[in-house]
Amino acid sequence: MTRQYTRWVLLALPFALTACASGPRPLLDSPDAAVTAMRDAYRQDEPGLFLHCLSRPVLKVYSEHVLRVGWSEIRPRVGDLVAAAEVVSRDSYQAPQPLPLPLPPEGCVNPEAGLPLLRVRLRVQGREEDFLFQREVDPAPPAARQAAGFWVGDRYFVRSEHPSPQTYLFEDSPEEGRTHWRLVFPYAPFQQGGELTRLLQEKLAAEAERD
Repeated sequence: MTRQYTRWVLLALPFALTACASGPRPLLDSPDAAVTAMRDAYRQDEPGLFLHCLSRPVLKVYSEHVLRVGWSEIRPRVGDLVAAAEVVSRDSYQAPQPLPLPLPPEGCVNPEAGLPLLRVRLRVQGREEDFLFQREVDPAPPAARQAAGFWVGDRYFVRSEHPSPQTYLFEDSPEEGRTHWRLVFPYAPFQQGGELTRLLQEKLAAEAERD
């Protein structure tokens, strides 16, 4: 993958998702819910909601700081595309074998091994492209009964090490309330040659010529 393509992909990242809010994050119990959250994040200019929609592999490559800094510049350029995105289809997907996957091209990410995956087709302005989503379970909050352990002062206890973990772990946080479908983007098998990625490239190239 060329450096120019990597640059386009980084600029395209917010188009595939959305922004951030300070309140409770919505449950992304389907890719459709994630796309709705992306659209809300764009319309409300909320970078935290955007980050909530991104999978762990994405945030390992593109840090939260980089995405927050870049959002204000990228958002107005891709807003129309975000607002117009609609889900066309969703299908189970299995990443190419063997696992672990080989290193992705520069700027791209791979899903985590062993997680459920969905291929989601989006349509914008008559063009379509597949996007990859993986199902993630967030850690239980610190005071949840489902947490692996807890802190007492500066010491951490695994729940089995303490005589009364219920004193510190008293909230309920079932796994289904912490399970989200999040975007794995850019995923090379879908984004290289994708119609929507090309549409965004054309839009950004036209703006660069005007500048």
